[in-house]
Amino acid sequence: MLDSQFETILTRCQQFAATNPKGIIMIWWATATGKTSLSLRLSEHLHSEIISADSRQIYRYMDIGTDKISLAERWDTPHHMIDIVDPDETYTAGQRKEQTIQHISHIHSRDHIPLVVWGTGLYMDMLYKNFAMPDVAPDQEWRDQMMEQETDSPGFLFDQLTQVDPEEAMKHHPNSLRYVLRALEIHHKTWQKKSDLAKELPVQRPILMIGLWRDKEDTNKRINKRIKQMLADGALVQENKKLLDMWYDTSHTAMNGIWYKEVVWYIQWAYGLDRCEELMKRNTHRYAKRQRSRFRRYIMDSKARPKEHVEYMVVEL
Repeated sequence: MLDSQFETILTRCQQFAATNPKGIIMIWWATATGKTSLSLRLSEHLHSEIISADSRQIYRYMDIGTDKISLAERWDTPHHMIDIVDPDETYTAGQRKEQTIQHISHIHSRDHIPLVVWGTGLYMDMLYKNFAMPDVAPDQEWRDQMMEQETDSPGFLFDQLTQVDPEEAMKHHPNSLRYVLRALEIHHKTWQKKSDLAKELPVQRPILMIGLWRDKEDTNKRINKRIKQMLADGALVQENKKLLDMWYDTSHTAMNGIWYKEVVWYIQWAYGLDRCEELMKRNTHRYAKRQRSRFRRYIMDSKARPKEHVEYMVVEL
């Protein structure tokens, strides 16, 4: 179905790039929508370079479970923000925003157009909402202490955030410990709320926001098929075993996301493969639901409160 829409999407991108040579094209979609093939096809015609906005493609050695593009394809089409830190390294949203903006400037200097590909909503919003990210260095010792309390009393971190910054807490799922912990860390370091510090600002460059909307049932079928295939060929299990052999485990943020934590628990005999597949599907469906909720906010923006210097395009698949 995406093939039938390609020419329409391409034409809109070409028109935007022609009138906004220093602009950014951002493509957002729920997981299992077909992002890789579309971004590669567009880049062939647009002379663009692709910036990943995925929270885990930044990690080295994590390829199957993050659906990274192959090295061969990256050789043909320049990609950025992939394989830049190890799974045990801390990489903040502020660091990502700074490095992403640097890549955008360098891409423009080569007379190319940046194509930012959706992965994680927060990282799209860093450009779309242009948050003023707090410059707060991570404190690993403090984080370890807080995670110990979370382990002893599940829900501790979210309860703490609800008390000190209820507005920020409303933005996150209680199990999104990475983001909850970071918000608490900012408060701990600055005695200010992240919701007060991370304010929305006007966009720095013109943006074309292209949203691909796929039916929920169709999306879930594609998710289920993809998970079944990854488990059937053993590639994802082997990747997790390799990571465990390298001493990376679910104590590291990188390994605590979907498609990794479930498989690690399977490898460690917490349950069988059928249960592993069931949990992967359930957790991915929930993740896709959260993505769709964010998409709806963008769609509402396009209809009721469009941002200045932002163009919108929603494509139903």
